[in-house]
Amino acid sequence: MHALTNNREKLLLAARELFLEQGYEASVDAIIGRAGVARQTFYNHFKNKESLFAETARGCFLEITVHLDGEPENLRASLKTFAQAYRDKALSPEGIASYRTVCGQSSRFPVLVREVYEHGFGQMIARLTEFLGRAMEQGYLRRIDPMFAAELLTAMVLGQDRTKRLFGIECEPADEPSRLDYAVDGFLRMLACAP
Repeated sequence: MHALTNNREKLLLAARELFLEQGYEASVDAIIGRAGVARQTFYNHFKNKESLFAETARGCFLEITVHLDGEPENLRASLKTFAQAYRDKALSPEGIASYRTVCGQSSRFPVLVREVYEHGFGQMIARLTEFLGRAMEQGYLRRIDPMFAAELLTAMVLGQDRTKRLFGIECEPADEPSRLDYAVDGFLRMLACAP
């Protein structure tokens, strides 16, 4: 049984690498070659290339999402930790390649892409929404739609950097820590409770 699991892991790793390098155009033969397994081994684990792509896409997006730890009492520290982790993962070369690869297949696999969103970013936004909602209930933030607030924060954290990277424009800000401080502090000022 271990050999089967090992071969499956080899196929998933090879598929991830090739899909991120070449997109969905990566061939099954190339994946099999990189994994170093036989063609029949591929079909023992996956029905077809689409099923392998689906599992790979799910795994890629789960790795980009970030868990929010902490309590509303430590609002700034919790949001800053979340923002740093999210920015690091979403703007990494793997994060950009995953976004480009999966979103590029939205017309071919609309159900899969929606599922990947719901179980990846959608879950992350839901957890952030719940956290911000508790902060609003406890009086740490002004009451607005907490989901809108979560979406606003994530947009502020990434800014235009993801868009630039998707277009192949490198952008390594010289003062990365200050950018995060501005995003989180700006968000907190916008939602500050009236004195």
